[in-house]
Amino acid sequence: MTNLLYKTSLLAILLLLSGGLLYAQTQGEEFQKLYSEYMEIEQKLQHIQQQALGDDNVAKHAEEYSSFMDNKLREMDTRAGELIDQREETIDLIQIAQQDGDFETLQGLQQGYQQINQELTPFLQQAMADPEVQEKRFEFEQVLIGKMEDIDPEIMSLFEKMEELTQKLESLMQ
Repeated sequence: MTNLLYKTSLLAILLLLSGGLLYAQTQGEEFQKLYSEYMEIEQKLQHIQQQALGDDNVAKHAEEYSSFMDNKLREMDTRAGELIDQREETIDLIQIAQQDGDFETLQGLQQGYQQINQELTPFLQQAMADPEVQEKRFEFEQVLIGKMEDIDPEIMSLFEKMEELTQKLESLMQ
């Protein structure tokens, strides 16, 4: 399975939740209010994103971009290829654990997924510097965002609000 958006969304949510929830427990009311609003928007955007990915054209572009990136990373380094394989296996296991409602296993798998992505980060950063990768990413994002706008014309204002909240949350965490 090479669903790029599932991978990206899962990582972003895991990282935000793990850091944000721990931080929210120790912070004041303002942080908790902003964090709750952020999570509401995140959930709405995820829902719209999943709807957009249900579109055959968007799904095709997502698969093409994901495969392109995986191939690019594999070309860069054999370790990156091994990590991609591990990530794919972990995603499959996460989906099975979610379907089975096995939250204990799911938690361990999510931690493993985070570790794999941390190890992949330097390879991804290197790949993202490649103009061809940037062009392919832009093309995919345009298709995805276009479909998301078809689903909800207010999507850009949600992205802007989320960015605003991110900046506020980051400033409170410093």
